[in-house]
Amino acid sequence: MPGEGTVGGPMDAVMPGNVPDKAHPIRQMEARDYLEELNQTAFYAATRGLPFLLPGHAAFLVEFVDAWLRKDPHGAQDAAEALFKRTPRIQPLISSLLSSQRPRRALRLTLLLIPFLAPLVFFVPYEAGRAVLNSAWDVLRKGIRGVPPLITAVVVVFVTSDAWRILGTGFTARFSILVALFMLASWLYLIRRTCWRDIDAKPKDADELLAGIRPGQPMAFRKLLTRDIKATPMVRPRGFGGVYVTLGYWALTAFALIIAALFVSLTLILIGVILINKGETQTLANAVYVYHTHTGGVVITRQLLSLSFSLGAFAAFFLVAAQRPRDRKEFMANVLLRYRRVLLVYSVYCRAHDRAEDWTGIPVRIEPLDGAAAEMEPGTPPPAVPMPVPALAAEAGARPQGD
Repeated sequence: MPGEGTVGGPMDAVMPGNVPDKAHPIRQMEARDYLEELNQTAFYAATRGLPFLLPGHAAFLVEFVDAWLRKDPHGAQDAAEALFKRTPRIQPLISSLLSSQRPRRALRLTLLLIPFLAPLVFFVPYEAGRAVLNSAWDVLRKGIRGVPPLITAVVVVFVTSDAWRILGTGFTARFSILVALFMLASWLYLIRRTCWRDIDAKPKDADELLAGIRPGQPMAFRKLLTRDIKATPMVRPRGFGGVYVTLGYWALTAFALIIAALFVSLTLILIGVILINKGETQTLANAVYVYHTHTGGVVITRQLLSLSFSLGAFAAFFLVAAQRPRDRKEFMANVLLRYRRVLLVYSVYCRAHDRAEDWTGIPVRIEPLDGAAAEMEPGTPPPAVPMPVPALAAEAGARPQGD
């Protein structure tokens, strides 16, 4: 009965055992459920672009399972089921190994890494290829359209004879230097000194980003969000993780510019193949070198390719140099869409990781991943500084007693 002090009853507020403190944390969920949800969230983040979390997560699994089995020696079966849910046939073997006192820490670490390493062999190449295609589509679908005069300006330059004579000289050292300078200037113009200015998300943005995750993937992550944690503000990885995030930001911005340059180059090549034959190439460039001839007089020339790739690099520079602040913000939002989304999932993982003991009651030793929360718990008021009693008395004596 609730009146007898069961959970949810009116006596919970006065029962000493229900007062939360560090020595007796409130048990909010089963250790098995916590381990399964955290594990699936870590797997999602690792396979979508943040593999640096795997070593730390594996070490945490060892600490958590060891602490769990010390508290409940019969929990090995639940731990095996939570970690090896997709491979039920080996759960009895893993359970017996976990409950045995023989396996050393290194062996346990290897055992707990198996559910990650085996699927990663298949998932990472697939997800990497899919991410490349999706990111390229995001840039082409929205990013380039952010500057409407782009294609028009490039095509105008493309049909002039001066452009053919200057830029259609073939793949020389001058061509390589010109393309490299255009792409480097574009990249430096686009990035920010602090990548988190482009990556960080406000709560409203976070909701929109997380809504883009397919409903069936991952359900565990959504379950964690129903508890007392949020995805924002983003957790900024420290050490190698922080370097990895910065390098990923640089790589994604460079990739977006390369996609834009290739799109323009291929468009110009297609236009040139249709409209400009061998004789017109000779007239425009004062030289012609044919790579391949098709039926109907359609030719692919060295002059056409070098001009198209040069103008593609110029288009990438024009794309970022002509952007207004609003255009750049929209462009970067499309470029970093999936990267920001997985970092939000990582933030949820970090906050759930740091609440292991509070949620499960398992006394596990961890190093907090959410640095901001580790410095001061959310909602904790600053300590009050009492005023000395003599000062209060003096103030009371000096206060006027009415008009």
